[in-house]
Amino acid sequence: MKVKNTCATFAFCALSVLSVSGKNNCSQEQFINLLNIEKGYKPMPQGFFFADLGGWHGYGFNRKSDLSLAGGFRGPAFAGERSLGLQWLSDCFSRLVLKENGKDIPFEAVGANEYLPGMLRQSLDAKELAVHLKEIAISDRSTLTEYEIRNEGNSEREIEIGFTGKLTYKDASCKAVDGDDIHVGVKDGRHHFIFSFSEDGNLQMDGTQGYMMNMGSRSLRPGKSVKLYVFTTYCPASTEQEAMAEHQSIRSNETEKYFKENKKRWEGYIRSIVDRPTPYMESERNRKWAVKALMTLHTNWRSAAGDLKHGGVQPATGHFNAFWAWDSWEHAAALAVFNPELAKEQMLTMFDYQTPEGMIVDLIALDKKENNNVCSKPPIAGWATYMVYRRTKDKAFVKEMLPKLLKFHEWRYKYRDHDGNGLCEYGGIGPEVYMGQWESGMDVAVKFDGVKMLKNAEGAWSFDQESIELNSYLCAEKFYLAYMLDEIGEKEQASQFRADGNKLRKMIQEKFFDKETGFFYDRKLVTGELVKVIDISGWIPLFTGVATPEQAASVKENMLDPELFGTYFPFSSLNHKHPLYQPDKGYFRGQTWMNYTYFGIRGWKNYGFKEDAEKYTWLLPDRLKGLAEPGYPIRENWNSETGEAMTAMHFGWSSAFSILLLTEDADKFPYIPCEMKK
Repeated sequence: MKVKNTCATFAFCALSVLSVSGKNNCSQEQFINLLNIEKGYKPMPQGFFFADLGGWHGYGFNRKSDLSLAGGFRGPAFAGERSLGLQWLSDCFSRLVLKENGKDIPFEAVGANEYLPGMLRQSLDAKELAVHLKEIAISDRSTLTEYEIRNEGNSEREIEIGFTGKLTYKDASCKAVDGDDIHVGVKDGRHHFIFSFSEDGNLQMDGTQGYMMNMGSRSLRPGKSVKLYVFTTYCPASTEQEAMAEHQSIRSNETEKYFKENKKRWEGYIRSIVDRPTPYMESERNRKWAVKALMTLHTNWRSAAGDLKHGGVQPATGHFNAFWAWDSWEHAAALAVFNPELAKEQMLTMFDYQTPEGMIVDLIALDKKENNNVCSKPPIAGWATYMVYRRTKDKAFVKEMLPKLLKFHEWRYKYRDHDGNGLCEYGGIGPEVYMGQWESGMDVAVKFDGVKMLKNAEGAWSFDQESIELNSYLCAEKFYLAYMLDEIGEKEQASQFRADGNKLRKMIQEKFFDKETGFFYDRKLVTGELVKVIDISGWIPLFTGVATPEQAASVKENMLDPELFGTYFPFSSLNHKHPLYQPDKGYFRGQTWMNYTYFGIRGWKNYGFKEDAEKYTWLLPDRLKGLAEPGYPIRENWNSETGEAMTAMHFGWSSAFSILLLTEDADKFPYIPCEMKK
């Protein structure tokens, strides 16, 4: 293996990891198989992968029953441009082969496939040989797999050891490089893998699709073992030379150090969550739910690569293979609890593509040709920045973010306020209605049926409908911005934002609330007529602290009304008696979403409805399938009538808000940095 034995300490290993002391023994061993990523697992038959440290590749498990693939982890799997999705390079590209006296030693059984926080493990039996595999990420580009072979018999044995693999991905080819390393190019050479082995051997290539690496024999006395290692580097949107250079930075003689760093880092993440003093963290079930959410977020973590200048967490690798704006900000608020450096990076990611006018685009991808620039997303970046700042106390971060946030806030009023009355609408860069629907984040919500687009300026259009949640977000953002401006000494500008926030709050209370039904609604331009669709947007004024106490009480009463929301679980995206209620299909027409569930419960806390907030937080894992169930992936949304999980698996914001619901009561700072409930 031609790699350097020393290099600069990998930067991500310096991510903030809280003290490894704590009231709980939060070892990785306590949280085995919270997620089942084995191929053939019924809820996700295609299987999934594990990744860490922002890597764009990772490994998984084949079926335990398929002994033809025993001897290695499934994969690697890899991601790249948005259209690539998640692909599998091989069923098992680093499969251990054992022989004795020239004959194969077959693997008799896969004893266990174990997915721990930050690590995969596998144990196998092969005629009185015990084989143990471990795989971890060691940088944002490289992984390490350890193969330990132990003689469990009573006599010394001479074991021949090798590795073999065959590509299964259709657009890939391999070749020998640098002696006995292997290069694999994929997607016409856009992305590159390098594989190497801890010891020299005799590498034989099987054309461009496979290889056999013979590493000689080892004498194993009873009870003794030998360890070998395979190192994998994957560099998306790179050259072969760049991948080779990255691979050569691996410290091949420090494998034990890599494993120790992994343990320290992951147990630090775990403690930073489960040691937070909330009643929820006293429950073992909730602790496992929170750690499963942590694992989900980290497997969706992609580092800077290609046209991405910063890293962050994708919503669901394999389903949503890019960074979406409001997903990113929701992720950041939770990441600040256990991985604050990643939280800050996640905030910067979307702002790298802020337009000259100030707009934050809908999504950005590894290949910027796949960015979606036709619309923006709801303005919760100020909320997320405030949460990150209060949990990190990093004033330099605030100073970096504020000019960007202010520009984004001002853009909204210049390009999404059709009549200039200080109340904004969703919209896009053209007259197509879908742009405004996407910008809302609520897609095909019933309240958008029949909307029209109106031209505000060149490349700027709005719905003919002022949004209750959009203006509520903007109102709260004024107070978040004011607080952060105060923190850096901009007192006059902070004072103006507070005054503007108080004015907008009053307008929302007066113009968007219907006393007869006790709910908030969107409002039509010109006529001011309320769009009386009772849906989840009506409780955003509680989340943002915009409602009066009396209005908040009325909204909460509707949320718990059995005729509207208060049936199986009271956070359906559309009220149950609406004729277009469809809990089993159609975004935002009946499903339960974790972000709006959080907004509702957080809104109750803001107005002192603590008892109900606690009740429904405890009820969540009983009602929404898979949140705390061992093995089951955390999903994008749920059927509000049955609790069945739906759509994307291993979903980011569902995981992020799980962590916030379970931990944020330990925060000592005000959720909204001013008195807003007048």
